[in-house]
Amino acid sequence: MARGDGVHSTVRRIDATMLALVSTLRQLGVPKGMGTSLNKLRNTVGDLVAHLEMTQRRN
Repeated sequence: MARGDGVHSTVRRIDATMLALVSTLRQLGVPKGMGTSLNKLRNTVGDLVAHLEMTQRRN
């Protein structure tokens, strides 16, 4: 396993899950106010993944 593969596979899984969640919410017709919370969640997850990636690069 190359360095960083674990983090990148985790990122891909998170992206796929978030995409599935967003498409499901759109199909259900969730109110627009919910989109703000979802965007905050996506940004928080992105920050966490970036932090994990930087930590792994240091090691």
